[in-house]
Formats: sequence, C-alpha cells, structure tokens
Amino acid sequence: MTWAGLSGASYQRSRNFVVPVLEWRSGRATGRREVHGNPDALWPIAKSKSARFRVVTETRANAQASLRRSVSLWVCKTGKPRIFAVTAGTYEAIPVKCDRYSPTTMRLVEQREWDYAPELGHYVRRVTVNYLRGTTRTVELVAALSGPAASKARLTALARAARQSATTARR
Repeated sequence: MTWAGLSGASYQRSRNFVVPVLEWRSGRATGRREVHGNPDALWPIAKSKSARFRVVTETRANAQASLRRSVSLWVCKTGKPRIFAVTAGTYEAIPVKCDRYSPTTMRLVEQREWDYAPELGHYVRRVTVNYLRGTTRTVELVAALSGPAASKARLTALARAARQSATTARR
C-alpha cells in the first residue's frame, strides 16, 4: 500500500502494521526493506499467536552514495485482550508486542507494542522503545473518523491539537 503523510511525502508499507515501512524517500535519502518469513501468521489477530521474520534494509544517503545494508530479526506475539483508554475513547484491545534483535549480537535493540482494537480494525496505541538511543515514543488514537470526515484540514487540526497536548503534558 502507498501512504501519504500530512507533509505530502509518500511511502510504501504492508497492511500488516507490525511490518516496518517497506520503501521511503526522505530528502535525497532513499530506503527499502525486504521481509523474509511470515509476519502475517499473527492474522487474524487473536490471543496466543506468534510470528518470526527477518528484515533486510537497504539505504542510500543520496543517489551517488554507496548502498548500506542491515538485517534485523523480529519476534512478535499477541497477548490477552485488555481495556485501553486513549484520547479517542475506551476500547477492548489485544496487545501485539514485537522485539527486534541484532543479528550479530542477538541483543534486543527495539521493542514495539501495538494495542489492536478489533472494533476499529486498527490499533489505538503504539509504543516504541529504542534501547540503543534510550528513547520511548508513544502514539495514541485521538479521533476515529469516517472516510468523508477525514479531510486534510480536519486531520491537520487533529495533529496540531495532539502535538500541543503532548507538549503540554511533558511540561
């Protein structure tokens, strides 16, 4: 699938949200990924499922730069449904947790968790912990809009309000 961000940049990704972005361009840099294994073994999402897969990433800083290649190993599993409250409401969701390991040291380098709400057919919260950088990033659903209500102006306003709310919460 091709997605477009609010800034207009497009990128390719799978319908399966545990699969990292597959192809992108950022300024002059480009990248693409190949997935080996079966991340779709998690679908349909239900408790007590697991999947393992390998991701090969190739990036270039610009058209003349040499190709950089890396590999990561992913192990994903689903948990028991729980109730999650986010800005957009309260939902029963199934946690889906993926650990990303270095293929050379087998050290855990990143953990991602999504809280998938079957009622919406999408996740309501995503938490990414990057152990190499020592950072945690949380993104949560702030509104559930029907297609016609999801205009660019409405999405921009919601994104601005969410950023302002996050900035205020950090203070």
